[in-house]
Amino acid sequence: MQDNRASTQIVTGFIIFIIIGMALNGVSTEPAPVQTVLIEDDCADYTQDGDGDGLRGFIEDTECWDYPYSDGNGEFTTNLPPQSPVNPSSNYQPYFDLTADLVRLFINNECAGNLAGCIGTNFQYESQFYCYFSDNVMNNDFYSIFRKFFDVAQVLPDDGSKNAFLNLCQQLSAPSGDIPTVSIQTTDSIPENPDGGGKGDSDRPVK
Repeated sequence: MQDNRASTQIVTGFIIFIIIGMALNGVSTEPAPVQTVLIEDDCADYTQDGDGDGLRGFIEDTECWDYPYSDGNGEFTTNLPPQSPVNPSSNYQPYFDLTADLVRLFINNECAGNLAGCIGTNFQYESQFYCYFSDNVMNNDFYSIFRKFFDVAQVLPDDGSKNAFLNLCQQLSAPSGDIPTVSIQTTDSIPENPDGGGKGDSDRPVK
């Protein structure tokens, strides 16, 4: 009698084990959300010289141009392989989008989010100010920075930033509308300035 009871307990335990295993196997777990790697804080703060070399943030500091992302060392030299199982290249904000966010941050901080009279210019669209910023505010233009990053140093695979810049800023006529997006931008577009112009004055509106 005791043997039968023991056998029944063993069988019952085995059945419960199988049921639990089947239930767990049927439960699907949600994958962890992919975290996009954005600009490093010291590089985003263009008013401060974080490493004492006399160059402030992304506008001036070559270390930020060489590696602007938050898994690097900011204004200090970054000596790390950026592509890894933890941070594959697809996780990085496109370099063009990173600069678009930086330009909007500048407009919001320095010009209260208004293109009218922003640092002595009067552009109609944020896209026009972006190209002006590259040529006249940056110590090195965006396209040269992109070329070094993708073609010379080959830090990450080309993410479309070079073409995005050329299609926006290297055309015969002034750009119009918002800054285009490669894939990920974290800032809102700057409102149009109806009284602005395509070359930063008030008498050359973009048609």
